[in-house]
Order: sequence, then C-alpha cells, then structure tokens
Amino acid sequence: MKLRIKGDSIRIRLDRRDMAGLVQEGRVEDVLRFGPGARFSYAVEAAPAPPGKPLASYAEGRLIVRIDPEDVRAWSASDRVGFDHVQAVEGGSIRVVVEKDFACLDRAAGHESDDAHAFPTPSAACGPAAEPHARTESKSG
Repeated sequence: MKLRIKGDSIRIRLDRRDMAGLVQEGRVEDVLRFGPGARFSYAVEAAPAPPGKPLASYAEGRLIVRIDPEDVRAWSASDRVGFDHVQAVEGGSIRVVVEKDFACLDRAAGHESDDAHAFPTPSAACGPAAEPHARTESKSG
C-alpha cells in the first residue's frame, strides 16, 4: 500500500495483494514506526461509508479510510481505477483518493520489485502525465 499526503489531499494506492486483503479480511493496514511507542498507521477498511464516497478519519496517529463494502466487492472485480471524493471536514474539506496501484512500464533498472504485486498497467508510460485518473470516479459532497 502506498500513501501520499499533499496539502488537504490523501491518496492511497493498493496493489493486488492489498486488494485481496481488503476483500477477504475487510481491512488492509500499514505502519510507519518512529521508534519505541511512536508510530503512524494508515488503513483502508470495507466499512460503512456512502456509496462511491470513501471517508477518511484521523485520531491518535491513525488514518483510516472507509469504503462501502459493496463498493469494495464491485471495485475488486472490475477495471475501475478507484474513488475520488471531496469530504467536508470542520473548517473546510479534504480530497480522499483511493486507487489501484499499477505497474510502471518504464521503471528504472534495479527497481522492478517495486511492482511485484501491482495491477497490470493499462497505459504506455508512468509518471504524472500517465497517472490513471481517467476511470477514477469523482464524487463531491
């Protein structure tokens, strides 16, 4: 699982192994350990959320993104790239993006293992210009 935080935007990418865990176990999680007793964790859960609108929450060093369980089942069995939702929060909004992680076709030599569990890439190249947003559905509200 990959996490990117930029400003008021959260993007999480799940590879095939992560997706399988989400479907089978209802949750996938990763942890960044800063040392004894200090950690940041992030998870994606198949849990109550409005259809098509993943919801993010944060408390006590944990970022959790919930996706409607029916959305998870349908997403895992389709070619849909992911979800893109603008979530209202106190004092503003945050953008929550959850996507399948695709293999990079032009990965530098020696870094092939980075894509060991990635989804097959539908595009011809990787990088910002080739990010798979065309089939990420956007929902505001």
